[in-house]
Amino acid sequence: MYFPAEPAKKTEMQPDSFANLKGRRRWILVFLTFWLVFLTVAVNVEMTNLQSKSEIPLPFGITSSHGEVLAQDFAYNVLFFKGVRDGLVKHPYRMEEQEEMMRQILPGMPTGMIHGYSPVAFILMLPLLGFPGQAIYLIYTTLCVIGIILLFKIYLLPRSEAPLQLLALTVCAVSVWLTSTFATGQSSIFTTTILGGFWCLLQRREKTSPLHVDLLIAVLFWMICLKPSVAIVPAMLLLGSRAWRVLVIGVALLIVTWIFCARYYGGCWGGVSDYLHLLNHYHSGDFTPYFRGAGGDAQAQYWSDLHFSIERNLILFVSLILVVLRWMRHLSGSEHFQGMVWVFLLLSPYLMPTENWVLCLLVVEGSFFQSNRGFLFYGKLLLLMGIFDLRLGLTSSMEVEYQLKWLLFLWMVFEWFHARMTQTLPKFNHASLS
Repeated sequence: MYFPAEPAKKTEMQPDSFANLKGRRRWILVFLTFWLVFLTVAVNVEMTNLQSKSEIPLPFGITSSHGEVLAQDFAYNVLFFKGVRDGLVKHPYRMEEQEEMMRQILPGMPTGMIHGYSPVAFILMLPLLGFPGQAIYLIYTTLCVIGIILLFKIYLLPRSEAPLQLLALTVCAVSVWLTSTFATGQSSIFTTTILGGFWCLLQRREKTSPLHVDLLIAVLFWMICLKPSVAIVPAMLLLGSRAWRVLVIGVALLIVTWIFCARYYGGCWGGVSDYLHLLNHYHSGDFTPYFRGAGGDAQAQYWSDLHFSIERNLILFVSLILVVLRWMRHLSGSEHFQGMVWVFLLLSPYLMPTENWVLCLLVVEGSFFQSNRGFLFYGKLLLLMGIFDLRLGLTSSMEVEYQLKWLLFLWMVFEWFHARMTQTLPKFNHASLS
């Protein structure tokens, strides 16, 4: 299912020296820094301009145009967290009470978005809720920029050993999806950055690692748990690595978080029951009419009850299979990581296209993006560009990113099998015929 972790062999078509690659990494980091700073300023200025043109006074990120109320994803969820903090309803994870709360906060909005973030997200946002909405958005985007730059500087760029990897990372950084994700304020930027840091530390962890290292990995795991659909990736990686102390600390942090937040979400047992029910019915068939028309949850509307159930069970089943294969030493740590990322991208029923940005972490795993042949070089680069830049309604007349992801995945599978067969088949020996 995955591609090998060995670095590509240097050939005559790959003349780049270490010094050349080091120089390219430096220039890419400089370009990335300027680009992200510009992007942050641009989206914040644009949001301010849109707010000034709103036909009626509304909270930051919520605007009115031609009699229609429009909501930015990030701003909507900030208002939701404020409603939870202020106790506007007793059970915020119940759909009918979510609708009741958002109708109080935004009485002119005809539809809303289902809020499925965990209490971890509430804890992370709590220190910011006292600021004005515009300041919260600026702080959030600034932190995301800092996180991306650190991810590239400390982890992604140093591991890039071929020109294709550097170009692929550049495609990820300047993609339409990343730009639109900044504009909407969706959380995939944050979760991908944290997942990259988590995986970087977990790879370097040893069985005798100091407590502070395990504590840091556990905190990163806890932070990723703000979005349960993504949290399955680090959870399975911890199981596969047998990092029991990290897992125990992470679970303990989640328990403490829930104990603190229970009073905001309907009590220790009632809140858990509400949240599990919400996650098990997060599809259009169980949405109230108010949420069924929400553009932010358009992806969920395509799943019927049966498909939703199959997808959820399948992602758990395949994830456990990968853990067992890792325990049996049929998979390396890198292969396990790649497998979990693909399970998330191809099988998660909660997936939004903005989550595709996690592919940047796969660019430096294995040898797939170390190709130096012309056709393979440009073919892989164009395929990645298609996934990131052919967005429905913006650059494309149809939705193709999911099909392109499958094509990329199958290409990786083919190369992985080819490499495995080449390594395991016995070489032909002419002496055996004599």
